[in-house]
Amino acid sequence: MQVDRRGLGRIGAVAQNTTREALRNRAFIALSVSAVAFIIFSMVLSELAVVGQGSRVILNFGFFAISLFVAVTAIVMGAVMLYKEVDKKTIYTIISKPVRRYEFVLGKYLGLLTILGVELLALAFVWGLVIVSDGGEISAGQISGIVLIFFEAMVVCGIAVMFSAITNPALTALFTTGCFAVGRVIYIVDEMLSASEGVFVDNEWARPIGEAVAGAFPDLGVFNVSQQVLWGVDVSGAYVMQAGLYAAAYTVIFLGLAIFGFQRRDFV
Repeated sequence: MQVDRRGLGRIGAVAQNTTREALRNRAFIALSVSAVAFIIFSMVLSELAVVGQGSRVILNFGFFAISLFVAVTAIVMGAVMLYKEVDKKTIYTIISKPVRRYEFVLGKYLGLLTILGVELLALAFVWGLVIVSDGGEISAGQISGIVLIFFEAMVVCGIAVMFSAITNPALTALFTTGCFAVGRVIYIVDEMLSASEGVFVDNEWARPIGEAVAGAFPDLGVFNVSQQVLWGVDVSGAYVMQAGLYAAAYTVIFLGLAIFGFQRRDFV
């Protein structure tokens, strides 16, 4: 699979069109507005917190809201973006032109990732205003946390595109949500596998299953540094870079599977 200059142009055109359509999508707008409302609501919660803990509430709630809503946006938008082209029959026009199927998939992925980046920056800006208005300061750890949330969005977006390329929106949303949920708690599976007692020790049949889950699913906990930031633990640039490479590796795998499935899909 080779991508020449014209191929890059076609990928860019698909990505641009996807971004433009998504920005006008009511679901995207509703999710973004809801996320902003959640972040602002953290100011109300901070007033109800124990004296001296208000800033911690804003930090913790901000990380939670931004990460959650960006992931939900990736799942919702990713579930419909390829299906919409099939449902409206525009896919027949697109693939009849000199647009290869892998270029279409890559363009859709980049377009979706672009709107996630736009949403993330907007939410981070609102969160920053809330922090400053509460008397706090923007730290390097918070910025690193936002970058890591974007890396998580890369992975979730890749998962959504993979399932969207081979199945319908309902199953895409279900499977992507499942992968996201498992990825968020997979560190618990790792801890149970290394424990000297528990379900994986008492049941021999369960251990291979646990090892398969731990090996196949991405560990999204890698991208969550909210507790480190809350406790003032430094999030090094090396860690952020390693997390970025981790996200890129899984993204390549998911996009490869998406292209493989989409190439074999029959639209006739």
